[in-house]
Amino acid sequence: MKQLTPMDSHFFYFEAPNQPMMIGSLWLCDQSSAPGGLVRHKEILQYISDRLNTTSYFRRRLEQAPFQLDDPYWLDDESFDLEYHVRHVGLPQPGDWRQLCIFTARTMSRSVDMERAPWEIYIIEGVNNVPGIPPNSFAVLIRFHHAYVDGKASLELTTAMMEETAEHEYGRRDRVEVAERAPTRLEMWARTTPRMMGQTFRSLRAGWVAGRKSLDLVRRLRDEAQPEQRRVPRTLFNAHISPHRSYGALTWNIPELKRMRQLCQGATLNDVVIAIIGGGMRRYLTHHNQLPANESLVSMCPVSVRPTEAMKDCGNLISAMFIGIGTDIGDATDRLAAVRRRTARGVPLAKDVLCDLNNAVGDMIPPYMRALGAWVQNKARLAGVMPLINTLITNVPGIPGLQPRYFAGAKIVNVFPIAPVCDGMGVSHCLTGIYDDLNLGVLADRKMVPDMDQYIACMEASTAEYRALLAELEQQAAPVAEPVLLEARQAPAETVSAEPEKERQGTRRRKGNNRSTGERSTVASSKPAGAA
Repeated sequence: MKQLTPMDSHFFYFEAPNQPMMIGSLWLCDQSSAPGGLVRHKEILQYISDRLNTTSYFRRRLEQAPFQLDDPYWLDDESFDLEYHVRHVGLPQPGDWRQLCIFTARTMSRSVDMERAPWEIYIIEGVNNVPGIPPNSFAVLIRFHHAYVDGKASLELTTAMMEETAEHEYGRRDRVEVAERAPTRLEMWARTTPRMMGQTFRSLRAGWVAGRKSLDLVRRLRDEAQPEQRRVPRTLFNAHISPHRSYGALTWNIPELKRMRQLCQGATLNDVVIAIIGGGMRRYLTHHNQLPANESLVSMCPVSVRPTEAMKDCGNLISAMFIGIGTDIGDATDRLAAVRRRTARGVPLAKDVLCDLNNAVGDMIPPYMRALGAWVQNKARLAGVMPLINTLITNVPGIPGLQPRYFAGAKIVNVFPIAPVCDGMGVSHCLTGIYDDLNLGVLADRKMVPDMDQYIACMEASTAEYRALLAELEQQAAPVAEPVLLEARQAPAETVSAEPEKERQGTRRRKGNNRSTGERSTVASSKPAGAA
C-alpha cells in the first residue's frame, strides 16, 4: 500500500458537495476509422479491460486509517468492477456542441464514490451535430479525483487508453492482474500507531525546512521576485460557489501562437496564452461592469516538479506561481510584456521555494489536524470571504507529435481538458495540446458565469487582437516586392478579396452552454487543413 502525501490528502480532505475535486478530459472520436466503421459498447469494455492490464493504478481505491488519525492509503481493489466505472449514455438530439457541454458540466458537478477506484469513463453516443467530426461519432469523458493524479500523471493514465493504430488485438494480456488483500483493522492500527509516535520528529524536521524556506521566500519577495501589486482584488469570481457548473472550450493553432511570441522579446508560449486569457477576462468583466480599477486579477498557475522517472506515478507533484495576468492593462502588447516579466520571476520562486515550503508545512501539521482544518473550512467556507486568487490557469501536457491516436479503433479527433473550481475561485482554465492545436477548457460556477458563450467570445476577441498585432508586425517585417507589370497588378476583385478572408480564419471557437437562457451554441466552421 502507498500512503497519500500531504498534498494528495489536501484534495481529499477539501472534497465537499459543492466543490468536487475532479479533473478530466473530453475526447471527440471518429469511429469511421475503426474496422467495419463501427465500435460497439462491448468492444469498448474489452478494449479498456485490455488497456488496464498495462497499469494497476486504475484499480486503486482508498483505505482509511483508524478514526482518520493518519492520511489514507492506496490499495488495489480486490472487488474491482469495470462496468461500474465505464458508463454508456446518449445525448438528446440534435446532439450538438451545446448539449455535449451541458452533459459535461452536469457530470463535473458530481464527485465519485471514494470507496471505489476514484475515476469514471462515460461513452457518449448521439454526437451527430458537433462541427469538426462526422455524424455518428462519439465522445469520451474521463474523470479522476484530484487526490489520485495531477495533470502530468493524468496524462500518463489517459494515454494508457490510446493506441497508435486502429487495429486493436482484443484479449491480449500484457501483465498478470494482482489485487492486494485488504488489511484488517489490527493491521491498520499497526501502521498508524508508529506514524503517530513519529509525528513529533517529522514536525520538527519539517519545521526546520519550513522556517528556512520562509526566510528565503521573504528575501526573494523583497528582491528579484518582488510582486507588482500587494493585494488580490475581489471580483464576481470570488464568492461561495454553487454545486452547478457551466463549460466551454476554445481551440488555438499552435504555430500561430508561437509566432505571437515575436510581439515581446523572450516571451514563451505560456506567456502568450496567459496574456490572451487576461485580455478575455478583462473584456468579460468590462461587459458586466465588474472590472477592478488599477488592479490585475491574480491567477494561480501550477508548475510541475515531477521528475522524468516519476512520470507514471500517481499522486500530485506540483508547485504553483501566483501572477497578475494583466487585466488592468488595455494595450495587448504591454499586457504580454507584463506577463513575461512576472512569469520570469514566478517560475524560479515556485520551483525553488514554494514547492519545498508547501510540502514542509504539510508534513509539519499532523494529518488529523489537516483533516479537521479542511472540515472547518468546508463548513465555514472562509475561502469565499477573503480571495487569495481570482482564477486558475493550468497546462496539462498533451498528446506528443502529429501521429493520430485511437481509442478502440476510433480516431481521437480532439481532446478538451477540465480543471476544478472551488470556493473563492469560480472559474478555471485548463490547456492541453493535441496534434497542431492547443485547446482551452473553461469550467465555471454556473451562477458566476451563466453566459459561457459570452465568456468564450471574449477569449476569441482577445485572440483576434493579438492576431491583428501579429499580422501588422509580419507585414512590417516583410521584404518590399519588386515592381511588376501593370497588367499583373490588375487582378480580379474576387481574387484580391479572398486573401484577407483566408487570413482571418485560424481560430476555431467552441462556445459553452447556458442552460438558464436556452441559448444555442455553434462552432466556427473554419479548421486547419487536414482536420477531420
